[in-house]
Amino acid sequence: MGGVNADGAGPGRGFAQGVRETNLTRELTMADAAFVVTTIALFALVALIAKGVAKL
Repeated sequence: MGGVNADGAGPGRGFAQGVRETNLTRELTMADAAFVVTTIALFALVALIAKGVAKL
């Protein structure tokens, strides 16, 4: 006995293959990654400044 839509027929057949990754999607992903890296770097810089001020 096969599962639901085991023969490959049905309304959801091939949907994942039909969605292509466009250049805009890649650009937005890179922008998100750059934002995360920048945010982490900023927090690290603030932590280093706070550590230096605490030593005064």
